[in-house]
Amino acid sequence: MVLSASTSSLIAVLFGNLTQLGFYDQQPWVVIAAPIGLILVAVINGGSMFMSNYLLSKVSQSVLFQLREELFDKILSWPEAAYQRNATGLVASKFVNEANVALSSATRSVIVLVRDFLQIIGLIGVLVWHDIILTLVALIIAPVIIWLIRFISSKLRAILAGAQQNIATLLVRVKESYDARQVIKISNTFDLESRRFAAINNEVRKLALNMTKVSSAATPSAQFVGVCGVAIVLAVAMIESQRGMLTLGEFITFLTAMMLLLPPLRRMTEINAAFVGISVAAESIFATLDEPSEPDNGTVELIDVHQGITFEKVCLRYPGAERDAVHNFSLTVSAGETIALVGLSGSGKSSIVNMLPRFWNPTSGRILIDGIDAQTLTLKSLRRQIAIVSQDVTIFDGTIRDNIVYGCPDVEDEKIHQVLEDSALTGFIHSLPKGLDTLVGEAGGRLSGGQKQRISIARALLKDAPILILDEATSALDAESEHHIKLALARLMRGRTTFIVAHRLSTIEYATRIVVMQDGMIAEVGTHAELIRKNGVYAHLCKMQGLDQNESTAQAGLGNSHAV
Repeated sequence: MVLSASTSSLIAVLFGNLTQLGFYDQQPWVVIAAPIGLILVAVINGGSMFMSNYLLSKVSQSVLFQLREELFDKILSWPEAAYQRNATGLVASKFVNEANVALSSATRSVIVLVRDFLQIIGLIGVLVWHDIILTLVALIIAPVIIWLIRFISSKLRAILAGAQQNIATLLVRVKESYDARQVIKISNTFDLESRRFAAINNEVRKLALNMTKVSSAATPSAQFVGVCGVAIVLAVAMIESQRGMLTLGEFITFLTAMMLLLPPLRRMTEINAAFVGISVAAESIFATLDEPSEPDNGTVELIDVHQGITFEKVCLRYPGAERDAVHNFSLTVSAGETIALVGLSGSGKSSIVNMLPRFWNPTSGRILIDGIDAQTLTLKSLRRQIAIVSQDVTIFDGTIRDNIVYGCPDVEDEKIHQVLEDSALTGFIHSLPKGLDTLVGEAGGRLSGGQKQRISIARALLKDAPILILDEATSALDAESEHHIKLALARLMRGRTTFIVAHRLSTIEYATRIVVMQDGMIAEVGTHAELIRKNGVYAHLCKMQGLDQNESTAQAGLGNSHAV
């Protein structure tokens, strides 16, 4: 960049000197030297400009690579409250829009700032050297340009902040509509969604036009001021020339330097918009990087679970909530026991199991695992002891094998085939031409709901953790698969501490105890038969679901004895 800037000043000096030597002094060697010299300077200028652009781009792409990695790692380490505060579109915008804007603009701006600044300094040096009076006349325009830059900066900053927010909202709208495509089609709400999208799309358009309007005004304004300066300088130069104070060669040198000075001055005014964009994008990116990570102050390594789990007056209140989602929850669970959590939606069932792996931390109270406060355990060792099969199955874009061995990449094929058998996947896998290497598509789009849930169960079987959380693990299975899965789960739960979050009471026949939740508190605890005899909340839930109580009692008794 230094070389590129210095050659610009050299061009101005060459033009003036070669004009004097060639046209007025009539030196014959100048006929050959002049074009060779100019071509050589142009080659040096072009080569140095190319290398500065390429090398700085290489640096900026390395920074962008690191920045995206740090953003990605930070987002994965967020606590659950941060995910609730940040929409997916807003997060995606930081990778797709803001990081690119900041880095690409920074690259161009650094090139302009360094190379053009040096070029301006060099050319001003040429001007001062040849005629200080004309230079002072030319610099009259400097305060006007500075005021122009500051005025445009204040306008652009407000526009860019709104533009980035609108782009994030646009991404949220696209993702939401994409995920809800079946609901939109069945509801025939294409016009509604189009209007909603058009509204935010129009806001993006208007802000983009405003940004272009303001930033584009900078260039012609700067050019106008520059031309005014040149006009004044030209008038003063002609006066000096008429008085014999300025030769033609000196005037050509000065005028060339002045003309070469205008493009970098124009670019310096243009990067003002880029710097405003960088500033706004950087504030957003670093706010994300400064977001506190999931707290992990534990120092104790949990090797296994032998004694059980104890909840001591546990309360949980979500941020912004007016009341506790879980209140004064106390329960002692022996190792190997199966606990079913039942109750109406919003009664606190999922909140309780989400505190076990510390997705949420209790607002008050303690959770003890083998007598150790879970807050003192390292997150990695705690979560190594827990496997989860959720109703909302997570399937990654890849092969079936990739999804089953996720978290256990070095497992042997024999173990994989065993869990396939236990999760009723063997027949399905054999029916596929590529077997385990079949691609599942984004979010498992090529799989049925039951197939996705069986893959999730196979993943949990493979992990073989001492604590198991089942959230309606058989809800999406057909009758035949459900039969096989229940047998597999019975084998899996044997000797393990299991929590079943149940909405369908017919799925809790393996529970040794049933905990009935109501408004975040324990309403009843007991076996199926005991709770039916109480004729309380649980018995009412059974009646609501039309459950045959006698049949369920027999199932529960069989399940209890089997689990024990």
